[in-house]
Amino acid sequence: MAQPLPATTTYQRAGAAAGLSEDEAEQRIRQLCLHLEFFASHPPLAMRPLSQGSTNLSYWVQTIRGEYVVRHYSPDVTGVCRQQELRCQHAAAVAELAPAPLCLNNHQQVLISEFLPAGQPLQLTSVRIDAMASQLVRLHRLQVQTPLLHPGRYLQELKSHASGPWLEAQATVFKQLVAVVLAFEQMPQDQVLCHLDLHAGNLLWQEGRIWLLDFEYAQLADSSLDLASLLENFPLPSEQSQQLLTRYYQQRNVGIHPALLRKKLAAARVLYQGFCWLWYLALPEGRLQAQSHLQRLQQVLQLWQAESKLKTT
Repeated sequence: MAQPLPATTTYQRAGAAAGLSEDEAEQRIRQLCLHLEFFASHPPLAMRPLSQGSTNLSYWVQTIRGEYVVRHYSPDVTGVCRQQELRCQHAAAVAELAPAPLCLNNHQQVLISEFLPAGQPLQLTSVRIDAMASQLVRLHRLQVQTPLLHPGRYLQELKSHASGPWLEAQATVFKQLVAVVLAFEQMPQDQVLCHLDLHAGNLLWQEGRIWLLDFEYAQLADSSLDLASLLENFPLPSEQSQQLLTRYYQQRNVGIHPALLRKKLAAARVLYQGFCWLWYLALPEGRLQAQSHLQRLQQVLQLWQAESKLKTT
């Protein structure tokens, strides 16, 4: 649950983690395709790596029938239900929010989806903010049977996977993080289907529409967590951030006092950065990214403390 690792493509990251060179990673994908029934009558003619995710191999694959995205999951990724991911992406595809998933092979750990040929990583300009708000509202209105995210439980799970020594300074920040989670969970909840990983690598702009990718972490959660991920991953000017929130809440009847919504969003930004910090701590090559998220976590903790002092009624 975090941004793509910078300066390196997915297949380099995932390939390195599995002891594969770039050529070996491509050969693995090619061999998988040849053994999948999906490609039995139209084997791959061309392929190239895509830079999405950091714990899987994602490739564009072309056959005589069309273009596809083939994603091969890392075997050591735990806590992710691929059937749940498939259900969420399928529901989003029916609503024209996401490319359609075409084949899930749990044995080979492969998900094949439609490819968006003209898709470009989303730049959230002022003229696209209303479109982003509308797409998020449409996602949050989808009815999909998924588990409910328990932020406190999830933080403890992430912490248990963190590698390396647990420093005293980290323990102090984690204690503050837990306190924010407890406050967040006591606020009125707006539980909807959330994507929970909204960054430029998972949002495409094609033909005047925003498309969502990678539903690996999608599940039932408070809507503020998706809003927090957008605001944290797209550093918008304050007036544009407010435009996004205003357009979103105009289309949703949440029924929560505006001041309390601001306080909950401030807490959600802390949670999101906490998730990212601990997520990267669990990656062998994620230390620099973990440190970056830790620094941002400390900043949003200060913003949360300021917001929590304001009256909400």
